[in-house]
Amino acid sequence: MTFIAALLVPLVLGFLVGIIAKAAVKVGAAIAVIIIILIVTGFLSPSQVIQPLVQLVRTGPSLASKVNQVAGYLPYSSLTFIIGFVVGLFKG
Repeated sequence: MTFIAALLVPLVLGFLVGIIAKAAVKVGAAIAVIIIILIVTGFLSPSQVIQPLVQLVRTGPSLASKVNQVAGYLPYSSLTFIIGFVVGLFKG
């Protein structure tokens, strides 16, 4: 029973992370398309879009430590996690 749980938990976690990553990519693409449309139509200027992105890059090192902390909880070196991630990314 313990062996099966040790295989299923990383598989399910990988599947859920894959689904979340796929959804994040979809949302990011939709936001990018909306921003491009707003720039083309003249509602936004490119500088209004670039300035917040530059500030985000400046705060990157502090965010990277938090991301590493959260990623430390995921068993991303497990083969079953990777399989679950790929399945969640493509089928989820």
